Amino acid sequence: MRCLIVRFKDCEGPGTLLDSLQARNYRITYHNAYDPRVHIVPAAHQMFDLVVFLGGPQTVHDPKQHKFFKPWLELASHLVSMKDKKVIGICLGSQILATVLGAKVYEGEKGPEVGFSDVKVANPSNPAFSKLNGTSTFPAFHLHEDVFEIPKGADHLLQGSFYSNQMFGYENRVFGIQCHLEVTENMLGVWKNVHSEFIKKAGWIPGPETEDLRSQMERAGRALFEGILDL
Repeated sequence: MRCLIVRFKDCEGPGTLLDSLQARNYRITYHNAYDPRVHIVPAAHQMFDLVVFLGGPQTVHDPKQHKFFKPWLELASHLVSMKDKKVIGICLGSQILATVLGAKVYEGEKGPEVGFSDVKVANPSNPAFSKLNGTSTFPAFHLHEDVFEIPKGADHLLQGSFYSNQMFGYENRVFGIQCHLEVTENMLGVWKNVHSEFIKKAGWIPGPETEDLRSQMERAGRALFEGILDL
């Protein structure tokens, strides 16, 4: 099995998702979309069984960024149409998937959502949640301002209290996750510095409970990723 991981910023990575991929012997290829010197692998939609689109600071609904997003929207569109392919989009990646599925992506009217808050399993019967062992709510890390509508024909899988649409699934093979469930302790430390201005804008002040919340999220996130990969 082959997996392509598309990175839109140098500090973004698959985090805990990588462990689940390696445990299933995926051969992994990385593509740094933020590097203009590197071009996408030709016919990537045919070469890879799984494609993961990660997060980044870009804005998929900005007309000025259409040229940048064109190859990624085309790749996502091909993957969505191919019934034997699996796709995971996280944060910006989820917005790319929502876009190609015809849903609106826009700047959230309540401003940035940053920090830890609980998400709720909206559809417990969905097989993506098979390894959560009945867990119905768990902490998630949020670092975004854009949001998506749930695409037509997709299942609303995770709900948040600040912005409701936190995850959708389409045909049990295309999954868009707005929140970050993949974040390791080291990643979060880096993000606090890299995204300090955005974090300040949102008013999030990390407290002593931060690592405990991240650990709780990691357990649930790993279970969710494993459930998705085993479908």
